[in-house]
Amino acid sequence: MNLAGRSGRRMTFHIDDSEISERLQSLRKSVGAEKTTFRPNRFQIVDVVIPAEKVGALLSPSGLLVRDSRPVFAYIRDHTEKTLLEWKDLGGPEKMKKLHFSVCRTLIEMKKRRRSERYRVTNVTSDKYAVDVKEGVQEVRLYPCQNCLDKIGYQCFSFDMTKPKRMRIVRSFNSQEAMDLLWQWFDLFRQEVTNLQSAHAPTGYTDNWYLVARAFKRRAGWKCAACGVLLDRNQRQLDLHHLNGDKRNNSDDNLRCLCKACHQKEHPHYQVLFEDLRTIQKRRNSRFS
Repeated sequence: MNLAGRSGRRMTFHIDDSEISERLQSLRKSVGAEKTTFRPNRFQIVDVVIPAEKVGALLSPSGLLVRDSRPVFAYIRDHTEKTLLEWKDLGGPEKMKKLHFSVCRTLIEMKKRRRSERYRVTNVTSDKYAVDVKEGVQEVRLYPCQNCLDKIGYQCFSFDMTKPKRMRIVRSFNSQEAMDLLWQWFDLFRQEVTNLQSAHAPTGYTDNWYLVARAFKRRAGWKCAACGVLLDRNQRQLDLHHLNGDKRNNSDDNLRCLCKACHQKEHPHYQVLFEDLRTIQKRRNSRFS
């Protein structure tokens, strides 16, 4: 991903989508929200044909398929090599072409072969999709691509599971639940981009400051070195302080993790929102409850 700093110079960053996936799965497990509906589709994209020259634009840096700033499903409509009955005799949805929603190996390969224009996209969560079979257009259920399920951790799907467990998740796939999860992934990604931009807005920091800061905080276990508060679930409240004041000296012995409340004590001019201070205090109190 490329971002422009204040100087106009282009800066390149890599956002690790596996880390976003791990954070998202951890968050959902911690609040018991694996099957909770979070966000409705206020704007529906209904079975849109994507021109071949625009297919690449769907392959978002977020790791999802995105159109008009919205996560979408993609599928091949052409199943005309067989009748619907023949498809059912073969195994139905299990043998038909799959539903995709991430930048998986299959779509990347199809793009390389210049065959990705066969896909249509939609964000409608009806669990049935219009496909062309020998007898005409039919509304059928399509199973999801397992690579896509693994990428977003749908119902904790993993290739480490046995095949019967994987297939139970595939067969019970719910498109509304998946779309909710896609929105959460996409929102997390956009927050990462915002963090990248805000991390480089101040002058004096190195170009890789955001990446240095995240790596150091992770090694420190997301704890404040001064008061010991754990902020793994409230990472925005954890800052990284330069001990000697030199923002370009990112050596480990010059860095210290501080919650915003403790960081404020080091810099009297540093203003911290009341909501942040209250969150930090709650996290401190939770250690003793």
